[in-house]
Amino acid sequence: MQKTFLYALSTITLLIFLGSARIQAELAPTSSDSGKLYLFQPGRLDLLKKAVAEKDFQSIEGNLAREILHEADLALTWPTFTIVNNKVKGSMGAPNPHDYFSTAPYYWPDPKKPNGLPYIRRDGEHNPSRKAISDEYQERGMLDAVVNLSLAYRITGEEKYAASAAKFLRAFFLDSKTRMNPNMNHAQAVPGENTGRGIGIIDTLGFHELTDSITLLAPSKAWDSRDRSGMKQWFRQYAQWMMSSKNGKAERAALNNHGVTYDLQLVSVLLASGNIEEATNILAISLPARMDSQIRNDGQMPLEEERKTSWHYCSMNLKYLCRNALVAQNLGINLWNHEAPDGTGSIKKAMLFLIPFIDHREKWKFSEISTFSSQSTVSWLSIGSLVYNDATIKEAQQTYAPMEKLTPSEWIILPLK
Repeated sequence: MQKTFLYALSTITLLIFLGSARIQAELAPTSSDSGKLYLFQPGRLDLLKKAVAEKDFQSIEGNLAREILHEADLALTWPTFTIVNNKVKGSMGAPNPHDYFSTAPYYWPDPKKPNGLPYIRRDGEHNPSRKAISDEYQERGMLDAVVNLSLAYRITGEEKYAASAAKFLRAFFLDSKTRMNPNMNHAQAVPGENTGRGIGIIDTLGFHELTDSITLLAPSKAWDSRDRSGMKQWFRQYAQWMMSSKNGKAERAALNNHGVTYDLQLVSVLLASGNIEEATNILAISLPARMDSQIRNDGQMPLEEERKTSWHYCSMNLKYLCRNALVAQNLGINLWNHEAPDGTGSIKKAMLFLIPFIDHREKWKFSEISTFSSQSTVSWLSIGSLVYNDATIKEAQQTYAPMEKLTPSEWIILPLK
């Protein structure tokens, strides 16, 4: 394990160096396929469209389509989202209103200090006060709106949905008065200690769904060539920041779930900016190295098991490993059967390790101060049952993750047999 860990660390460090060299060319696009989806499955979207056309809202896809349209219709009534109206962040080290700002979720005022500074870490315990001062909730609102509106446009063809999605995107990314700058310099700051950390890049994890959502808008007159060019440039600049900045390099070097979600985000924005070659390199080289260092030959994930909410983090890491593997599959890279010579790095083994504990919290020997729920396994079980011809995984999926219980975002990424 130690040998694998050091190998992975040296590999990731090398990738950081090579990535820094590559971005000197401004991450120039090497190829582009503006209509290609890398996470969403076109066949699944066609099934949703068929259900809407036939007014079939009783089937699994029909119920999901109805849920999408309900959320999209709500979004039609929403105002746009922007981070520039946050009046607090300037006093907390983020003077430019266009720069994203958030505070660390697990940090709290120190009760031993008169002013509470610097904040102290209480792993797994969310500080509710961050909601009032963080830009994360504006970003989440925009993401929810755009994803649901773009899906509604794809399955109905109604321009009102595309026009509304375009409105949200322009306000958040393109309008000079309300746009977000393409950096996360001030994400997950710890008051009294710093004004932002690399770990905060995970706040934009939802971008991995946003990029395909924007692709769905391509046929619409409401999302014109100027919009597409501006959004592509924003993603190109954000990818450059992720690969060259201090915070970006720190997160890229993370060996736990943060490294996995970093790769997923970076790959997504690289693909959205047209840089297929760099995205492919990450999934073919960086991610397998992470998998080898994170997943033992018995399927355990020690860096997630050491957390106070270990069940949550093990399931979360596996969820996003699977999403990376789905994108990789669409680029011709098979990570599903990846396994290092010493038996480490296997997604399948990680699934098989976790499954026996789903209904047996008493057997889980690691800390879990939050809810120990089968719900956290739904995403990776549903994917695993379609990817692997394994009776244990299929039985667990039928028990804990039946298709009718999936959310639209979980269902639309499932590979069709």
